[in-house]
Amino acid sequence: MELGIRSIIYTRNHDRAEAARLIREAGFVGVQVSSTYSDLPDQSSAHPMMGPGTFGAEIAAETTEIFHAAGLGTWVLDCYNDLSNADDEARARSITQMCAGIEIAKAFGCDAVATEAGRRGVNGFERFVDSLRQVMPTAEAEGVKVCIECSYAQSVPSVWTLAGAIDEVGSPNLGVLLDPANILCYDSVERMFSVLSDRIWYTHAKDCNVDEKGMPSFPSAGQGQVDWHRFVELMGEHGVTKLIVEYANEETAPEVYEFMCGIVADVEGS
Repeated sequence: MELGIRSIIYTRNHDRAEAARLIREAGFVGVQVSSTYSDLPDQSSAHPMMGPGTFGAEIAAETTEIFHAAGLGTWVLDCYNDLSNADDEARARSITQMCAGIEIAKAFGCDAVATEAGRRGVNGFERFVDSLRQVMPTAEAEGVKVCIECSYAQSVPSVWTLAGAIDEVGSPNLGVLLDPANILCYDSVERMFSVLSDRIWYTHAKDCNVDEKGMPSFPSAGQGQVDWHRFVELMGEHGVTKLIVEYANEETAPEVYEFMCGIVADVEGS
């Protein structure tokens, strides 16, 4: 099992080299690559018309080298877009940005990009599937995986709807970045793996507390109701090797790392 972290936790406040150094010092061996960097403010993906595809191959390769020189693998690229937007023009922009992110993913050293489906609404699922049908030819041509996170508040809110979307699109390059906290109010960790099975390529580690009304909140891993011991067991049983920490900050990330290392050591017996 390899533990990584979303690099944005560090890159929003530090230049890339310092962020990479701090991430490695905290114990992590890989990153989900951000497209927000304090030393590249003109390319910040916080701008609505920008995403990883706007950085250009030179900056992407430079960023990759910085992470790799620090001993960090670059696993999956942030490419979050609203692919179920009811506004046709906005959804078209999301599709364009998604394709641009896919095209530059390998320059960032990543074999995959990550996105969510987009906010739910009437016919949101159908719009999401239509968007993927437009995106996946680019992913297949580039040899890049597209990993979808399902989330209780989005147009793909559970493992069954995500499995259905993947089946409808039918691309071998389409799979899952599984975040158990996002769907714990609907799905047990057992069902997450039994339904999605070998479609899971990466996982996230944050936690979830579901209140008496069924509403979730999201603390750091180890502070909620996710059964991490069983989750890591199931990762091993299904050959999933990379777990990416999020919903931490620079102060708490080392604590989350130690917590997850303890879980992994207990499961693996080392």
